[in-house]
Amino acid sequence: MSTIRQLLLPCISTLVMFSCVSKNQDTREQEFNVVEITDQQYSSDSMQIGKMEKRVFENTVKCNGTLIPFPEGMAKISAPFGGIVKKIYCRNGQFIEKNQTLLEITGNEIIDIQNDFAEASANYKRFKSEYERIKSLYDEKVASEKDFIYAQTEYRASVAKYNGLKLKIELIGFSAESIENGEINAFYSIKSPIGGFVSKLKTVIGSYVDSQSELLEIINPDLFQIKLTVFAKDLKGIKIGQSVRFKSADNQEVHLATLSSVGVVIDDETKSVDCYASIKDEGQLNPVSNEFIEAEIITRTDTVNALPSEAIIKNENDYFVLVLNKQEDSKYFFNKIQVKTGRQFEGFTEIIEPEIQGLILTRGVYNISL
Repeated sequence: MSTIRQLLLPCISTLVMFSCVSKNQDTREQEFNVVEITDQQYSSDSMQIGKMEKRVFENTVKCNGTLIPFPEGMAKISAPFGGIVKKIYCRNGQFIEKNQTLLEITGNEIIDIQNDFAEASANYKRFKSEYERIKSLYDEKVASEKDFIYAQTEYRASVAKYNGLKLKIELIGFSAESIENGEINAFYSIKSPIGGFVSKLKTVIGSYVDSQSELLEIINPDLFQIKLTVFAKDLKGIKIGQSVRFKSADNQEVHLATLSSVGVVIDDETKSVDCYASIKDEGQLNPVSNEFIEAEIITRTDTVNALPSEAIIKNENDYFVLVLNKQEDSKYFFNKIQVKTGRQFEGFTEIIEPEIQGLILTRGVYNISL
């Protein structure tokens, strides 16, 4: 028995010693992981405590763009026939209703084309009557085939000329029937094909315009879209229907749009793709054509655990938060908890793990060193 006792005593002593060392290490580790803050420090640094929140985080692609009208929201006005500007009924910046008269054009060309049409109309009727007469005789074997073919050719040529001139007459708003009855107009009116604001009006009364001249533009402010320039490397994840936030360079008011088209051609020089978005709140925008805008396309949204970014303490390559352990003797005792962080969005940082249930120091941690 004495021999066994002699053998056990050193073992027991060793176990007791290691147990004491282990307890001392645990105590030191606990003390090391506890941060003590006084009431005075808490107050002077404007500290606050709060809980981990569920917040919506977004993945976005930032890009630039311009405000441009839809194709049907802009009209370039030109004269269908050359002539002299007789009257102007609009000014730059003026709102014009659809079909409202913009200008009146006069000149010899307008009178000449009406005379040509009146002559073509008379010839058409004459050749039609002659063709019908010869055809009847030809059917009865009275007229020769040569006479019939000649009358048919003359008639068809007159039909083509009559119809061509009639289209031109009607294009400028004249009544073909009135001209056939001998009524000749001294001028024609140019009307707006859309409603909108007048811009780029440069012509004056008495100036000559031809069919190639652009007289003015009409822009409908309710039919604007955004042309976005997106770099090819950012195209992954961009889809039609995604939301777009945008603002002009000199205005901080944010507006919303919906991505309506994603380009498929990369510009060789800029390495970018043109995308288009339809504006949601056009009535509040007051758009200006070709205005530069800054935008971000929201490609994904997630609900995640998050804390204010100022609650995160960085120590070398690790990140920590302070979780309240207890409050006593005018002091706060916080446990230092290591966390794995993710994305940052609108002043908050995603906490991937762990999910903390307790109260966390969310403000005023900038003076704390771990």
